[in-house]
Amino acid sequence: MFYTLPMFRMRHWLLLRLTAALTVGGAASAKAQSPPTARQLLDRYVAEALAANLALAQQSAALTRANAGVREANGRFLPSVGLNARYSEFSGVINIGDFINPAYRALNQLVGESRFPTNVNASLPLRQETKFELTQPLFNDALFGARAAARAQRDLAGATRKGAMRQLAADIQQAWLGYASTVRAVETLESTLPVLDENVRVSERLIGAGQATPDVLLRARAERSELLQQIEEARRQSNAARRGFNVLRNRDDDAAISLVDDSTLLAVDTLSRSALLAHALTHREELAQAGTGISLARAQQRIATAAYLPSLALAASYGVQGDRYRFNTRSDVSLASVVLSWNAFNGGQDAARREQASATRTEAEYRQREVERAIGLQVLNAYDAVQSARSTLVTADDRVASAERAFALVQRRFAEGLATPVEFLSARTAFTSAAINQVITRFTFATRVVELERAAALRALPN
Repeated sequence: MFYTLPMFRMRHWLLLRLTAALTVGGAASAKAQSPPTARQLLDRYVAEALAANLALAQQSAALTRANAGVREANGRFLPSVGLNARYSEFSGVINIGDFINPAYRALNQLVGESRFPTNVNASLPLRQETKFELTQPLFNDALFGARAAARAQRDLAGATRKGAMRQLAADIQQAWLGYASTVRAVETLESTLPVLDENVRVSERLIGAGQATPDVLLRARAERSELLQQIEEARRQSNAARRGFNVLRNRDDDAAISLVDDSTLLAVDTLSRSALLAHALTHREELAQAGTGISLARAQQRIATAAYLPSLALAASYGVQGDRYRFNTRSDVSLASVVLSWNAFNGGQDAARREQASATRTEAEYRQREVERAIGLQVLNAYDAVQSARSTLVTADDRVASAERAFALVQRRFAEGLATPVEFLSARTAFTSAAINQVITRFTFATRVVELERAAALRALPN
């Protein structure tokens, strides 16, 4: 097949266009943006999500409720003071005077004097009773256990909230990386479309000049249609990723999302495996949750044991009572009591509760050991995944360079009539695939770094 000089120039233009589009991989638009770097941008989005995420707001409300529970438990050690007032209207009740007055009249007749009143009018209950009541626990070991349980619940809610914050920080970063990778994929595919459009036009001219058969044009159109399908699917994935990211930060679905230069994704320094493992076992919230589980079981055990001990309380009241309200010394009533309560036997319920609490504590201790092993496994797997992804970065770059060189050679042979259109399109597809793979490899590496950050608890979280 013979090609004129203008046709050779057109093929050379195709090569330059495709090489510039795929080698940059859409990075030109990102480079046009000024800093921040990927790390700075992700930190900003993490802070935004931590402040606005609805699921995290629920965890904060749960922590507030747990803090109120601790204050309630502390309040049980303080005296309680209340006012109780009663005024009653009744009929048909027994009047004590009906029994006393006849006896007093008989006594007065015997002694010949009116020593005893004969107009006593006293019915029970009294019409009114108003008093202030004070109750102060003096000794009750169950109160100490209840306070310890409330504190454990508060610590558990706090650790759960911190764990949710750490997971959200990882989720928001991975969601951004997923969205950014789809944007880069769309840019790479779209930058290839002009090359295929030009290939269709060249094929039409070749057929018109009698230098190619119709199958060349059909292959060119089929290749272009396939690329359009890939672009449409990539756009769909990009829109879905954008909506998912905005949900995490509690923004509108179509809220703008900033991107950065992809090269800043690779500027990552990781600690040694042993340092990462030690940091995770010190800072992971799951271990704190397991520890609060042990504390809670210990508190329940103390509550159950307190049933074997007596409880002592002081109760005092002061007020007025009678058939009507009179505020004088004759109507005043005061009462002070020391109340001792000691359960001697209740069918073995206390022993059963203490045994349950002891078993719960043992269960929590085993759970803590299990969590430690699971965290260690997560850190090691995440570390190995980062190292593996780091090694594939060089391979992906080499693949792009090789595909670019191969496409250049095929293009030259195609321009000289030594390569078929099928070879040309195959080389173009390989070049595009290599560019897409480079994008995926870079963002996969960044995603695995985020997972290692979560597994090792490297990110400092706000209170």
